[in-house]
Amino acid sequence: MHLYHQQFSEELDFPRVEKPTRVLIIASTPRSGSHMLGHALHQTNCFGFPLEYTNPANLAEWKRRLGTEHTNEVLTEIQRRRTSQNGVFGIKIHYSHVKEYGSFTDLKRRFPEAYYVLLSRKDALKQAISLSIARQTGVWIHGQQPKNDNPQYSFDGIDKCLRSILRENSSWRYALAANGCNFVEMDFDSIRNNLPLAINRIADFVGIRVDTDSIPSEQVTKKQSHDINAEWERRFLSDYKGGELFSQAKPGLLPRLKSRFIRT
Repeated sequence: MHLYHQQFSEELDFPRVEKPTRVLIIASTPRSGSHMLGHALHQTNCFGFPLEYTNPANLAEWKRRLGTEHTNEVLTEIQRRRTSQNGVFGIKIHYSHVKEYGSFTDLKRRFPEAYYVLLSRKDALKQAISLSIARQTGVWIHGQQPKNDNPQYSFDGIDKCLRSILRENSSWRYALAANGCNFVEMDFDSIRNNLPLAINRIADFVGIRVDTDSIPSEQVTKKQSHDINAEWERRFLSDYKGGELFSQAKPGLLPRLKSRFIRT
């Protein structure tokens, strides 16, 4: 993965604080629109800068720059730098990043009383196709240099991405519900179609006020989908022959889920 180098720039830092008074977590999956939402929230100067600080590649670079191997030390320093002046720190976390904290219980312990925005896309197939393309090209954010300019259609590849997205969405919902977390669900298309309404809804949820003039009326990041996305969707729908997300319930699945999501 090519690093999003802007994440590490001191230009993104706010005046240092000891610790935030509120934490906003965008609970997301890859290609769900979290990058767009995070940048829009940053424009208001009221939500810190919600970025993927604990994406494994980004976390490794933060550890290198800060000279530590401890994730908690990295997060403490990032919070000091990226908490907006109203005391809010924002972070994006894909479910696959939870393991960087140890478990969901550890994540909750690291960010007690956090506010979660559970972000998803209604059209999971389009999201899966976008994920399949990004995995091949290495372009996750507009402006990154591709490692492969010629991604190839693969039914199995898209199917794998689709299953992964659905499992991660379900994992978020299960973990948030089972742990009694304070969360609100939001949809990518609704946010994209009315960004000011979405930001005001998040502000109300977190319990802060945002200056109306600071709220962007349009996306501050560029759309990445192209004609190839529509073509791959047509091919996938044509190739699909039926199937199930879980072909068979495995013995002991429920106890394993409980041990994974609800640790004491």
